[in-house]
Amino acid sequence: MAANNTSSSNPRTEKMGDVLDALSSGIAKTAANEPKFEPQHLAPEVPAEPNRQLLTETMLADRWVCSVARLQRWRTVGEGPHYLKIVGKVLYRLKDIEAYEEACMVRKVL
Repeated sequence: MAANNTSSSNPRTEKMGDVLDALSSGIAKTAANEPKFEPQHLAPEVPAEPNRQLLTETMLADRWVCSVARLQRWRTVGEGPHYLKIVGKVLYRLKDIEAYEEACMVRKVL
């Protein structure tokens, strides 16, 4: 008659199961007691669209939904907001753009 070798009748397997149960219980207790660390941002948050004090003609054209050629034409005939020309590059100051926009504001008269 053959001997029945089941895991429950093998003392070594039972000891191994007890050890594994003790280890998993200890790991679970340790994990529960450890403080939860949340990642900290080292760099300050940067807004998606930085507040620029100087805008290029392309940026202004995007802001006003017009072509760069229109801005160039306005500069040629002396229209539009004041601008800077630094090393051949045309730049607009934000305060000048806002002042020009305010001056162009149309108020409805009844």
